[in-house]
Amino acid sequence: MNTEINFLEKKPKKYAAPIFLGIVFIILLGTVAGVLVAQKNSIQSSIESEKSKIEQIEKSLMEFQKENASVQQLQQLQKDITKIKAETTPAVALYEEILGLLSTPAQLTGFTFEGEDQFIVDAEFSIIEDVSNYVASLLEQNYITDAQLTSVSLVESSYQATLTIDLNVDALVEELGENETME
Repeated sequence: MNTEINFLEKKPKKYAAPIFLGIVFIILLGTVAGVLVAQKNSIQSSIESEKSKIEQIEKSLMEFQKENASVQQLQQLQKDITKIKAETTPAVALYEEILGLLSTPAQLTGFTFEGEDQFIVDAEFSIIEDVSNYVASLLEQNYITDAQLTSVSLVESSYQATLTIDLNVDALVEELGENETME
């Protein structure tokens, strides 16, 4: 029988486990770092992509708002024009109507607006009855609410009359407004 005698002491592998664990730890740490860097790059590229989408949407929104603002301004201008046309006294048509009620256009010597709903007419008449007939014909108009004879004076062979006439502006615009816009 052979017996082996080993006079060398066996050293336990006291460093093998920590070295193995250290290598595994370093490998895991490298893997985690690689995954984190990959995720960071992926997230960063998606952020850049989303930023470019946001910029495109903002540009589109700005263009839409400009177009929409232009359309709204145009609609507002159209409303304002319609409102102004509705509220404007049709002066030319009124003048022609007042002139048409006289026997001759030469009779009218003055036509003056005294505010939005009142005007003054100066006219010459050959006889006093023509003055009263003219006032009566004025009062027959739907848009005239009152016609007052302010003064009458005899100048040479004719009567010079001044009349103050009150208007219903809404009725005037309704009745004569279409005539003026068509001219």
